[in-house]
Amino acid sequence: MKIAIIRLSALGDIIQSAMILQFIKANKQDVELHWFVDERFKDILENHPLIDRLYPLPLKDKKIYQTLKILFEARKNNYDFALDLQGLIKSALTSRILSRNNFGFDKNSLKESFAANFYHQKFAMSYNENVFVRYLSLSAFMLNTEFEPKNIYFKHPVFEADKKLSETLREELNLSEKNILLHLGSSQKNKIYPREKLIKLCSLILQDEKVKIFLCWGNDFERKMAEDIEKTHKNIFMLRKINLKELSSLTKIMDLIIGNDSGPTHLAFAMNKPSITIFGATPSKRNAFETSINKTIDAGKKIINAKHINKKDFCITQIDEKDIFALVQDLLYA
Repeated sequence: MKIAIIRLSALGDIIQSAMILQFIKANKQDVELHWFVDERFKDILENHPLIDRLYPLPLKDKKIYQTLKILFEARKNNYDFALDLQGLIKSALTSRILSRNNFGFDKNSLKESFAANFYHQKFAMSYNENVFVRYLSLSAFMLNTEFEPKNIYFKHPVFEADKKLSETLREELNLSEKNILLHLGSSQKNKIYPREKLIKLCSLILQDEKVKIFLCWGNDFERKMAEDIEKTHKNIFMLRKINLKELSSLTKIMDLIIGNDSGPTHLAFAMNKPSITIFGATPSKRNAFETSINKTIDAGKKIINAKHINKKDFCITQIDEKDIFALVQDLLYA
């Protein structure tokens, strides 16, 4: 059996979607899984032990002809199923090209409802439902099997770190007894916890001199933020810009990962590493799955419809750094 998985972007969504790999392989040991992804994010999936073939697509540069050429060539693999986890028109079309027997959510379960017109098999589940439950439920529907949300608690690490790279980073960073990776950015400004509050949080954490905090950044705005925070304490260290392979290896050697609703904190959850994810105008109950070592904190705002998020809502600024610190203590000294 061959299955085409379509999850083109973005980083955090790809990381969260990857949990279905172990679920599918557990239910269909003889299955061959091919993943179609925007080439910008291929590094996070490259050499994954449960992906038999990876198809990076040149979508960012809008190379439509090249993308279609790749898809029509891949269609010759004669996929039994095509599974669209993204639910956008472009991903639905991709799944339709790859197989006539394609699966996706129905029109009421999608942000871009028109995408449902391209699916042969449609599954109904509220868009407000937890994303992991959505992805795994759709996969179970495709396989005609059952899925229990409680099984998420028993997942194996979704990604493996390069051991040699992890050791290289360990030596490069001169780690302390306790080490925290603090991710500063996110895809949207209203999802970023304020610099001033992060400085206060770091000050609280670093009352313990055996702790080091490493700042991770991805663009010029975040870099400036990291520079400002680094100046405030001798045990805060701004990292050089790292790639996706290094991110996995760095996550592996940290004791705690803290960040906004973004790919790096979702990666910590995927790798079964302790984490705290800070939510503002995006729904924590939908976008994360809490465990004994993976915690979330939000502004307490009730978000009724996840399809319509107010990008001008900066309620994340209302979260008290002392409340985050309380979670840090619970996880770092458990």
